[in-house]
Amino acid sequence: MRNRLGGSVTLDSIFNATSVAIAGVTPGNTGQVIIDILLDFGFKGKIYPVDPKGVEVAGLQVYDEIRDVPEPLDYVISCVAAGLTPRLINDCATKGVKAVCILAGGFSESGSKEGQDLEKEITRLARASGLRILGPNCLGVYSPTSGLSFSSDFPKESGRVALICQSGGDAIYLTRAAAQRGIRFTKVVSYGNACDIDESDLLGYFSQDHETEIVAAYIDGIKDSRRFQRVLKELSTAKPVIALKAGYIRAGVTVVSPHADALAGSHEPWEGLLRQSGVVCTHGLEELIDMLVTFSYLRLPRGRKVAIYGGGGGFSVLAVDQCSAVGFVMPPLPQQVQEKVSQVVKGFASSDTGFLLINPIDVGTLMSCEGHYSILKALATYDGLDLLVMQLSLNNSEWPQKGSAFSIWPDLVTDAIIKIHDEVNIPIAVVLHGIVSSWDLQRVLDLQVRYYEAGLPVYRSVASAAKSIDRFLCYHERHPS
Repeated sequence: MRNRLGGSVTLDSIFNATSVAIAGVTPGNTGQVIIDILLDFGFKGKIYPVDPKGVEVAGLQVYDEIRDVPEPLDYVISCVAAGLTPRLINDCATKGVKAVCILAGGFSESGSKEGQDLEKEITRLARASGLRILGPNCLGVYSPTSGLSFSSDFPKESGRVALICQSGGDAIYLTRAAAQRGIRFTKVVSYGNACDIDESDLLGYFSQDHETEIVAAYIDGIKDSRRFQRVLKELSTAKPVIALKAGYIRAGVTVVSPHADALAGSHEPWEGLLRQSGVVCTHGLEELIDMLVTFSYLRLPRGRKVAIYGGGGGFSVLAVDQCSAVGFVMPPLPQQVQEKVSQVVKGFASSDTGFLLINPIDVGTLMSCEGHYSILKALATYDGLDLLVMQLSLNNSEWPQKGSAFSIWPDLVTDAIIKIHDEVNIPIAVVLHGIVSSWDLQRVLDLQVRYYEAGLPVYRSVASAAKSIDRFLCYHERHPS
């Protein structure tokens, strides 16, 4: 951290703020929305609305100016227009505020000279006083422990993962989508144009944050490449770092970052910088979430020998191709294991004809939790395997309407998988796919809650699971414990 800027102490005053002022609050505007979110989310500190034209909002007194707030302020969330921001910065500096989050756009991301000059001015004012700025053009901070949030529907419980994200919209999506798959965050930061607090400040903070065990980053560009690489290397030696770099220039088309000075760069140098720093690179939002799921829930496989279970014949063949493509091996099961599986199947069906018993293993829609459990037990206790990949295809939207017993089949398999996971230490990855109806989707959403609550990773395709687990293994090969 840069000593002149207060280091982690000032960032702590944001993430663990005990007093927050919202500047620019009138009924129905963005300021009131922020107050409603904080109240609904259960912010643990004091909230002070500020606006010279303000009336009472949400039962809270509105103060005319920042200096009128009767108590010290850790953090100010600015909802005022861009042109009014310099005055607000001066008022906050006079008041002794530690940090200001500027939500407004209209700064350097606009591309105009006026916007660029305005951003330079507020940066100069802040640095002259020691005040920190988050943004502008951002959403700010989500910190479940303190009750700060920029959305009322985020989980209120804290977790293990920190996320820094230049894009506000992507910060919302990543938080919601990852939460749906069992990821809980210590802190999320949407930091926008990064005129003052930048990616290096935030990554440096999370290298010291004892609550955070995994760091994810969505970055358009960087301010200081040497400092960024130094901080990133320090962080990645202590914790897994999973990064998504956006804003590449491809095929002659320039994709301009909406954040000032967040310069797009060609793919190869960025990949090289991130990999040299020990970072796990991803190339899309879903890949980033898959990696968070993998690092959060998957037990580390000791090797690459995989058994694929379930899914149906066609899905099983594709699964073999998708796992093989990233270096996994599907060894045939030895005769004694095949015989165990065959005996189980014959106990619940007239014969084992038509079932796949070698690897991949597919026993169709075997309607017995006990049967699935017994087969999985035979696989999980065979020392020639390092990983089980479980496929549950949910594309059976007519089952409930017909009242078929097959509608409970996914639950029977899930019961067996969770029981095996509790008893045996072999890593298990679960794939819920084949979603073609609203019923399928709802079944997936319900089932994946059961899985992540049991400590199991869930993926939406075998290909995404295989790619994520391959990167997970490569990471641990580079970072042996």
